[in-house]
Amino acid sequence: MESNSKLENSFKVKPYPVDLHVRHYDELSTGYDEYLSSVKSGGALPIILPHGEKVEVTCENIGRLAFLRDADLSHFILALHTPEDETQVVAVYLQGEWWPVGDVLKTSNKSRRGLVLVESVMERVVLFMLSQVIFGILERPLGEDLYFSVYSMREHGKILWQNGEAVGFYTVKKKGSLCDSCTGQSYQLPVLDSVFVRSHWRRTGLALQMLEDFCSSQPSEAVLGISFPLSPGMYGVCKKFLGIHEEERGRLYEVEAPGGWAQRRNVWLNIQLRDFPKHCGNSEQSPPYSCSQERSEANLEEEGILQQCESVSLKDTSSSGKKRPADQTNTGTNLKKART
Repeated sequence: MESNSKLENSFKVKPYPVDLHVRHYDELSTGYDEYLSSVKSGGALPIILPHGEKVEVTCENIGRLAFLRDADLSHFILALHTPEDETQVVAVYLQGEWWPVGDVLKTSNKSRRGLVLVESVMERVVLFMLSQVIFGILERPLGEDLYFSVYSMREHGKILWQNGEAVGFYTVKKKGSLCDSCTGQSYQLPVLDSVFVRSHWRRTGLALQMLEDFCSSQPSEAVLGISFPLSPGMYGVCKKFLGIHEEERGRLYEVEAPGGWAQRRNVWLNIQLRDFPKHCGNSEQSPPYSCSQERSEANLEEEGILQQCESVSLKDTSSSGKKRPADQTNTGTNLKKART
């Protein structure tokens, strides 16, 4: 797969944020204090969104998005939201200017196409925008309470580019990487952790393309995992994929961390049990699935969202009174006011 370092860097038009050269994450916050001071003094100009709406820039509608967390490192991005709704992010502040959300997901580089490994700082920004803003706020089904966690710098991921725009992504928990910061356990196999296709591009085979890429990029691994629990949509993608690639049926498992044999269930076998006619057996013959799957089945499309995050399953705990782990809440919808 072509890496970002080998992409062509000749532009005939103004580059978008992902095309800009940013060496370090600290550069993202360079000039923040000075800019916020100018906003406080009333010196910030309003921005015009692509559809013509003018949004005033004030201290009241600028917030901070927690962009990246790794150990004691913490980075954030300034975000502009509408005065009426602080969850509706319309632009982010990068390299000294405001960029509408849609422009952050575009590229002027014609060489950036297909599945491209996330390597650069700005590609991390695009991955963040897709997972926390596009899915977390703008395209998450109504009533759905599943979220992607903020990804770390060590997270392996690929962004799918089509016609100069980021239309989806997938991330992988590498074999040997830590499951969390508490138990010290490591993943015993590579695990497909999250898959997302933007709503306009669903049902075009893109999720299937990403699953195929994940499997083909691990040729030396005898067993591969997909994070438990699979959504109904991801079951459909796996069913189609394994129907085509019979050689992968004994290789793909639904797993819970750390992925030992006791935490694995063969995906193809689960699909067969899931499709087993109800009149031919009792409910004990059906595969187990989480309450969150049952609740969201009517909302998720075949190539919609695969919710997977950390080392625990995303189960609906609303009836039990238990709370989700803190790292599974969506930081994209929680805008902290920027200090001025």
